Amino acid sequence: IVSDRISISYIYYYPNPMKGETNFVFNNTGPEDIGKVRVKLYSVSGKLIRELEYIALTGVNQILWDGKDADGDFVANGTYLYKIVVDNNSDIESKVQKLVVLK
Repeated sequence: IVSDRISISYIYYYPNPMKGETNFVFNNTGPEDIGKVRVKLYSVSGKLIRELEYIALTGVNQILWDGKDADGDFVANGTYLYKIVVDNNSDIESKVQKLVVLK
């Protein structure tokens, strides 16, 4: 299903829980040229630890995260939040979900 409005759905990551790296997967049912997608990773206290950018297409998209923070260090075991933000300059869609790191 394709519409003229941005819509992201079926958001998940695998492997779950993650050990070293993970893939964020989501479905975009909006227009083909939606621009940048950002995945923002936060600690449970709300500190931004990493931001990934990706150009998404209509359909299923997958973004790889290597498990490292902005300084290049692997994150510790625990629970984190990730926010997927899709922005095509006229519409913005975002979703927030939990992520578990267990090494």
